[in-house]
Amino acid sequence: MKKAIGLVVAVLVIVCGVAPYGFGIRTEETLTTLVQLAEDVLDIPIYTTGYTRGWFRSTAETRLVLPPDIAAALRAYVPFMLTHAARTEGLTMVHSILHGPFPLGLRPGLTTSLLPVQTMLTSALVPGAPRVSRDGQPAEARPILQVYTTVFLRGTGQGHVFMPAFTFPPNAQPEADIVWDGLQGDVAVDAQGHHVTGAFQSPGLQLVGGDKKFALRHASMRADVSTERRHVSRSDTFVRVGSMTVMRRTHAPATWAVTGAELRASTATASGTLQAVADVQLETLRLADASYGSGTSRLELRRLHLPALRRLLQELRELQQDEPDLASVWLRLWLSGDLARLLSDLARSNPECLLTRLSLHTTDGEIRARVQVRVDGNRLLTPGYLSQLLQTIDAEAEGEAPASWVRAMAIAQVRRALRARSRLAAWLPDPALDVLVATITDQQLRRLVEQEYLVLDGNLYKSKARYTHGQLVVQGKPVDLPVLAP
Repeated sequence: MKKAIGLVVAVLVIVCGVAPYGFGIRTEETLTTLVQLAEDVLDIPIYTTGYTRGWFRSTAETRLVLPPDIAAALRAYVPFMLTHAARTEGLTMVHSILHGPFPLGLRPGLTTSLLPVQTMLTSALVPGAPRVSRDGQPAEARPILQVYTTVFLRGTGQGHVFMPAFTFPPNAQPEADIVWDGLQGDVAVDAQGHHVTGAFQSPGLQLVGGDKKFALRHASMRADVSTERRHVSRSDTFVRVGSMTVMRRTHAPATWAVTGAELRASTATASGTLQAVADVQLETLRLADASYGSGTSRLELRRLHLPALRRLLQELRELQQDEPDLASVWLRLWLSGDLARLLSDLARSNPECLLTRLSLHTTDGEIRARVQVRVDGNRLLTPGYLSQLLQTIDAEAEGEAPASWVRAMAIAQVRRALRARSRLAAWLPDPALDVLVATITDQQLRRLVEQEYLVLDGNLYKSKARYTHGQLVVQGKPVDLPVLAP
């Protein structure tokens, strides 16, 4: 009996001692799979820069190469996050890996468990956010992002994402450029890496730059991404934001604000072609001095060729590195003929963009609009002229809005134009300017109604427009457009 017990114990010791090494070999393959999955989901280059395998644990390092525009945004607000290599900027993650089947070490949350697993990874973004101690002295940097991942024996995985709250600069006065209230979330992946679900929530974020302040409160997101086979994927995403505000640092009223915003989006991609539907709802909206109630919209994209879109954006990014002014970039593309070539590539898949519903409540009534834009790539000849490309576009638009709201918006536009272009307007007292602006606006609106470009139906202004084969028609009346030079 004692010999049998001793034999069992010896076998268990051998298994528990040898198994972790075998699991360590399998873990390296698993990390490679996770890196590939992240690269496909994020659509940026990710590669492993180092891997050291031990008997019971291993360490690894991966690098995420960021597009120049994202790197520029991080450089402006959180420069400590970026690392440099081979003339590229990116993010570096370090991984501490415990081998299965029974990892020797504490699990996420400082807990232990007897559940056998393939591996456990603790990943952290380095370098971390700079900190100061209570006495104002520099303190050890804290990782700005940590991910705790468990890969089970069958290959399925689950992870917990944690981003601690921080301010940057840590001791800035009177207020920091960034006040981040933290983020938590959970991610689950199936054994083949074809199905990923995630849920995240953050109490808030505040960014300060120049004379503007941006504040985000109570944000949450859920996502479900499926990849049926290579180059075929589907996703469903839900995002809710409690409030989002842009204001001046002087604590003046918000120049732009949204409360209770929700986004539901579904996408499907096959062979590089995107189909997407997005529904937006909001409780309140503020734009400058105008306040609105609830609103809804529905946007659909059909047959958008993503490789052609990426080529267009890539060329714009490369040109903008030499020419920061975006208008000059577009002019350069236009004159060179490259713009027509790039847009022709987009047009060949016959893309459509449909704003099938837009509704926004005002104190005067409801604003409604509908827009459809279709591109018929079958009309394309050899790329080279924008004027020929415009012949492929068919568009329709119609809308209605309360007459009092239209008048108020037009008055605001006329006032800004007069202030900017007329010296006389700058010298006029406000009451006199108000009378002048109202007179000009009423004359313009009355002229549009007389010319039948606008229809006054009770207390609503309505209009319809159509563009096809290079001809614009408003309320059934042709409108001459300027000739676009080749």
